[in-house]
Amino acid sequence: MARPVTSTRKKSPVAPKRRVASVIDAEPDAPEVEGSADAVELFRTRADALRPADVLRCHADPHLAYHNAISGRAALLEARAEIDATGFRVDWARVEGVESLALAVVYAASRVPADPRITGEVREMLREARPLRALLLSNARTLSLIGRCSPAEVARIERGLGSVDAATDLVDLAVLHTDRDLLGTGSAVTAAQVKRAKALGTDLLKKIRPATASRARTRTSGQEAMLALRDRLWTLLVQTNEYFERIAGARWGRDLGAHVPRLQARYVAKKRAKKPTEKPVAPTG
Repeated sequence: MARPVTSTRKKSPVAPKRRVASVIDAEPDAPEVEGSADAVELFRTRADALRPADVLRCHADPHLAYHNAISGRAALLEARAEIDATGFRVDWARVEGVESLALAVVYAASRVPADPRITGEVREMLREARPLRALLLSNARTLSLIGRCSPAEVARIERGLGSVDAATDLVDLAVLHTDRDLLGTGSAVTAAQVKRAKALGTDLLKKIRPATASRARTRTSGQEAMLALRDRLWTLLVQTNEYFERIAGARWGRDLGAHVPRLQARYVAKKRAKKPTEKPVAPTG
């Protein structure tokens, strides 16, 4: 999860503690979309009005966030009548306008130079790391419910977003599974997966955050300004998605995550079963 500049931001109180089990990274990155400079100007005033303490740093994939925001909007609009029937007062203009906001984030992010530490090799490692982290985290979360490890310990590991955090989580989750003996009966994780998580997390941390690295300031003043604007626009998008979660909670309760995904969640879309084609019956007689 993105972190605030000067204070810790709490998650939406209605967000479910249990996430959909089908979070994966088996598919390539979501198809890229082009950002919109016009959309940036549309939201600039609101972004600039945010208090510095509320601004979240964006360490996310803006293209994935765009597609998840659109998915959440579609689910809410499809269930508009049912949601209105709950009595929850919805700002439908805000719901419909999330695409422009997400496009503003994509545009601003595209104008910020990429982190030089994230090479092609690191990206490939992260593609393996994210689903492995999700598997170990889901297993630890489930086993914490029956007392095999501390829920608070799992929650501590779960906090955070970004490449360094994902790598650190792999190491922490591997240690948790080993120290708390979260393997064997009732576990969805193998010893080989735990071993791989620790090795992969350790290698990633060496490549992303080498001990001797010193990050030189190479951005221009204009790029620094765009980076700050990106974070503010990202904060607006996070706030909007939290609003979507509250709306979904009024309609679907704790099952809201199946309808409104987190901005950085990766899900396998459930394919609808095709009805069998009826063969024409030959006339008789």
